[in-house]
Amino acid sequence: MLGSLTIGRLLWDYLQGTKGLRPGLSETVLERGSDGYPWILYESKKRLRGSLVLIHGVTAQASEDPHLVHLARCLAALGYRCLTPPLSRLAQFEHSEQDVDVVTLALSRARELAQAPVGVLAFSYGASYALSAAARPESRECCRAIVAFGAYYLLAEALEHQRQLLLQNPDPAGDDADLLYLRYTLLVCQRSDINLSGQAWEAIDQALADYTSLTTLALKQRPLLQYARDFDYVELMERYQRRALSAELSPAGRLHQIACPVALLHDPKDRFVPSGHVDRIRSELDSRSGYAPTRTLTTPLLSHVQVDPMHNLRDAWRLIRLLEPVFGFR
Repeated sequence: MLGSLTIGRLLWDYLQGTKGLRPGLSETVLERGSDGYPWILYESKKRLRGSLVLIHGVTAQASEDPHLVHLARCLAALGYRCLTPPLSRLAQFEHSEQDVDVVTLALSRARELAQAPVGVLAFSYGASYALSAAARPESRECCRAIVAFGAYYLLAEALEHQRQLLLQNPDPAGDDADLLYLRYTLLVCQRSDINLSGQAWEAIDQALADYTSLTTLALKQRPLLQYARDFDYVELMERYQRRALSAELSPAGRLHQIACPVALLHDPKDRFVPSGHVDRIRSELDSRSGYAPTRTLTTPLLSHVQVDPMHNLRDAWRLIRLLEPVFGFR
């Protein structure tokens, strides 16, 4: 019961709490990578209830993404030390084994700080990276439990799923927020091959940096429609698909090596990950001996990138129960 109340407080604070710096917390930049993105450690000055690693998804601000920072502050206020490593290549909208290495290092560092296995909360493509990292031999003693929000099983299939979306939606003027975001990321990750003015790139970069802010879809669309409406985005995706992508970027075939409980959350309307991937991840995890069946929650309560208002109280309760192991509650 104590665990349910604690996680309920966390969800309420995340959705309704004041954003910004909080008294009683310390936020330490441990180091910065070569791209300038920081490793940040959040701690309460009063108590320590446990340790967590938070792994961000596809966001231009990496570990400084406002939603990730707000979540880390909410958790630290409850007494959970949080380490947020930056996935610098994912922040540049490219997929690289280098980021899986960063997650692996983060798990090791957090375990060393805690002197015990730690919980892991991972989001979007970062969730798949976290699963791949946790399956490595050097990570076997690092994780207490993992909750993966919107993970894919095979990267190549996720990219093809997105190519099909682009084929079905040729006009950017009709995009929803997810599909528009995909177009922006395809532009940025192939910047060197695309002839746009400095003014155009500045507007596009700003749109991506501010993408999760509370602005209208029309404002988010404006730079793309003004500067890059007529690009062949299907061809841009196909060009990206021809890049060599490491097998380490997909958790498929290695999930049975994860030595801790895993819980999966998935949005049934996810535009980035095929709907069947959550079942394939669960099936492989359930092939492990000695573990309870993998907990899974498929709900629109959680979109691919954010927690939505809690209209479905039953799903909110299931989410609380699913999160308990990562916080050390059983």
